[in-house]
Amino acid sequence: MGDHPIAAAPVAATTTAAAAATPAKAAALRSGRNKFIIIGVSAAVLITAASLIAYFATKGNKSQGASAGSPGSSTSPGTGSGSKPTGQKLFGYFGADAMANGVDILLGTLPPSTDSSTYQKDLAYYCNTGYFDTINLAFLNEFGGGDNHFRFTFGGFSIPNYVTSGTYIYTGGQTETNSPAVVSSYLNLGKDIKTCQANGVKVIVSLGGDKVSDYKFSPGDGKRYAQLFYDMFLEGTHPVRPFGPGVVLDGIELDIEKNPAYPGPSPWTPEMIDMINTLRALSPKTILAIVPQCYLKDLNYNGSDQNVGAVIPAVADKIDYLIVQYYNNPTCSYPFNFNYYEWTKLFKGKIVVGLAGDWTSAISGGFLEPGPLQAVYDEIKSDPQFYGFSVYDVSSSTPPALSKSPATYTNPPPTTYSKALKDVLSGVTVGSGFPSQAQLGITTDKQYSKRCGGTWVNANQTCSNKACTSNADCGKFEQCFDYMRNC
Repeated sequence: MGDHPIAAAPVAATTTAAAAATPAKAAALRSGRNKFIIIGVSAAVLITAASLIAYFATKGNKSQGASAGSPGSSTSPGTGSGSKPTGQKLFGYFGADAMANGVDILLGTLPPSTDSSTYQKDLAYYCNTGYFDTINLAFLNEFGGGDNHFRFTFGGFSIPNYVTSGTYIYTGGQTETNSPAVVSSYLNLGKDIKTCQANGVKVIVSLGGDKVSDYKFSPGDGKRYAQLFYDMFLEGTHPVRPFGPGVVLDGIELDIEKNPAYPGPSPWTPEMIDMINTLRALSPKTILAIVPQCYLKDLNYNGSDQNVGAVIPAVADKIDYLIVQYYNNPTCSYPFNFNYYEWTKLFKGKIVVGLAGDWTSAISGGFLEPGPLQAVYDEIKSDPQFYGFSVYDVSSSTPPALSKSPATYTNPPPTTYSKALKDVLSGVTVGSGFPSQAQLGITTDKQYSKRCGGTWVNANQTCSNKACTSNADCGKFEQCFDYMRNC
């Protein structure tokens, strides 16, 4: 759960297509049992009526600062867990090229696209849309081991904007060892970073990402890498600055999606705490964030995230917000027991709800079309901790990406999802909304629809009654949902 896939670039050294936000689609939910149709329709009518009454009763009662989430407004960094949102923001992930990751809403997982026309645009293009307040560079997905080395893997660089591969390797020395073409690509990306910042868009580097990438923490790495990243990406100085000597990023986020000691406590916890504390001491104004998965039901971790759950309370006063990942995590995502308010009890600061950019950006589900997006927003918009949405990723949620659905599969229109996210955060009604299934009392695994497939769309249409006994039922690179293994 919780992987973000990075699409393969033609020259990239590493492909993490199963990573970062392995994409998916979940259209309309069906019970699959005819004998419950009448009961379900009756319940839906009652709930819809109640929702309409609540909607019109509260219309116009937007959360504090909801309309202030425009590109260029600051995030008030460094204020820690006691701070309150000053406006709801839209965060976007750039670099993994989810638009070209190869997932099809009917056929499931396919090889990543090598068609350059499907690659993400340059960073400045997305910043210039006016949709995003913060862009997260995804991902610095290899580091650790005590030698200060690291790797960026950005899929599908926009040729000719960035010249060549999105893979950049730092070997830990004091000299540049990448080819001139790679160096040129990253310097061009650095120019775009400055363009974004000039337009008021924050640019943050995301550490980690998918659980299959080779990142780890050896003893001492927390402080060691905090100093290195401060010197190479923040206000420090270093002979090697990948984005250029004058480019200072706005922050760093920890997106750690694995625990090498599962089901025990993560041995990386002390190092992650040291990293956050050291970065905060080195740079009081730098934005620092943590990205946990939404799932909180693992009994081994007492209602916390298995990867960073112990880190968050230890550094709550040092970080600016959490981005809780509500995709590729079906049992805690809308409409299955959406658990935002459980997170507000674990962390008292700002919380960003992480969403997928389209059906194909979350292979295990979690994409919210305008109707459910409106429902989620209406449910949490007035909570003072709600800080906005993030989208994985900008390439799939922003034109020229296409928006495929069963109805438009053969001739899909350009996506409007980034606009819908920005609009809803500004108080614009983007859909009718409908209540979470959790409000119907659906709490056990067997009460969920028995669907299995590469994406929710395919599952809804072709295998809603298919028994699924293991992940292998869905194919080598597809995933059955955890709660379906015994269905």
